[in-house]
Amino acid sequence: MTAKNTAYNTKTTYEDESHQIISSYFIGPQAENLPYFKKNINIILDELESARKSYYPEDGNFIDEQTQNTPAFRNSMDKLQNAVQKASNILGKSSIPFWSPRYEAHMCTDLTMPAMLGYFMTMLYNPNNVAFEASPLSTLAEIEVGEQLCDLFGYNIKEDNTEAPTSWGHVTCDGTVANLESMW
Repeated sequence: MTAKNTAYNTKTTYEDESHQIISSYFIGPQAENLPYFKKNINIILDELESARKSYYPEDGNFIDEQTQNTPAFRNSMDKLQNAVQKASNILGKSSIPFWSPRYEAHMCTDLTMPAMLGYFMTMLYNPNNVAFEASPLSTLAEIEVGEQLCDLFGYNIKEDNTEAPTSWGHVTCDGTVANLESMW
């Protein structure tokens, strides 16, 4: 369907390569890119399945079909599905329309697909950056981002530079913790 609001949708806009690239980052105000988002969610879930099935495959299934076919299991899964459906419906009806160019309040904007996919993907692997063993990939990313931020603000990141202390950083859970740690 062609958009009717010409203020946001001119031929010039559609021909602009930067607009085309930025448009690929978002689901879109009318969920125009949702098929791409779903495709990537499915890639993540397929990789999760592969990772789990390849870890000691000789162990066999812990949750077998017999368990899955019991009334208690099915009832529990039905409750979960109903809760997900209800919560998703309420969020869809009651949330602010931050995804729309018509909404510009509360300093909210649409979330990018790369950010949401990265967040979703990471949650499935439950990394805990308290120890490298529990989070090898996310700890390396944390170190790299910390170095990038330190370099961005002009702090020394080269260990062989003895003129200034070597800076470091890490990811915190929120702004309050970051502010408290900055005083430490």
